[in-house]
Amino acid sequence: MAIGMTYEQYWFDDPLMARAFYKADRIRRERVDEEAWLHGLYVLNALNATVGNVFREKGHEPAEYPAEPITLTRRREEEKARTEKEKEQQAVWAKAWMESFVQAGKNFGKNKKQEG
Repeated sequence: MAIGMTYEQYWFDDPLMARAFYKADRIRRERVDEEAWLHGLYVLNALNATVGNVFREKGHEPAEYPAEPITLTRRREEEKARTEKEKEQQAVWAKAWMESFVQAGKNFGKNKKQEG
């Protein structure tokens, strides 16, 4: 079977095993995808450091191949920090919007009283 279970396991063992095999298969596929993405990133850096430097415009700094391995944990930490910063910015924006909404509510109808 595609997720790694045998015929006997699928038909005769605990039905919850199918879910566990499915989750394990999904994790395996995610790991393979991340490895392929990482290999592509290394190839991109290599091409940029070689071919990209040949065609770079004058005045731009030459690209260099990374001196240290690229770790996925560092990428995830940077992504987490970026999303936290975005959340903080959204909270500030939401607070400012709500304050302006409250102020508009306080001012609602004042123009009509002045006209009458």
